[in-house]
Amino acid sequence: MRPAMLAVLEYVIGFIALACFAYLAFGRGLSTDESFVFAFKASATVAAVELGLLLARASPANRLILGANIWLIAGGAAAFLEQWWWLRIYQHFGEASLFLTMLVVGLVSTCSSSAGFIARLGPRSQVLRASLVLLAATGLALAAAIYFRGNVKYAAVVPVIALSWLNRLLCHRLPRVA
Repeated sequence: MRPAMLAVLEYVIGFIALACFAYLAFGRGLSTDESFVFAFKASATVAAVELGLLLARASPANRLILGANIWLIAGGAAAFLEQWWWLRIYQHFGEASLFLTMLVVGLVSTCSSSAGFIARLGPRSQVLRASLVLLAATGLALAAAIYFRGNVKYAAVVPVIALSWLNRLLCHRLPRVA
């Protein structure tokens, strides 16, 4: 029962920084430049704490959460340091910038980590196959973000949830290595 509770807790807490950003940037009905700057500053702090907790664990960190937190921390750093050019890049790409970051994290982890993009230890060929499936799905999420740009629900929320569920399904299907 305890491993299941920890998995649920990790899942709920995992995307809290991204949820915080979404609420602060879009949930209050004001989507101004100031609300985005404030949302990045506030959520980057949460993302940094979350990232520290993820990396302190013995098991591999969820790469989707890692990508989202890197995206938030980079945006928060740009906001704190008043690097408006960086935030303009985020603004230009819209929700797609989140999935580009996840894609980069996925490519790097697939190539350099035995746990791959799915963040699960197992037979290398199966980890690689599952990681490639998750990479392809992240590419589809990127395409959805581009197509539905500006519609946060379809450009970001639905794809993030779908990727998260797919990642859990792929991990569940993979045999554990002792």
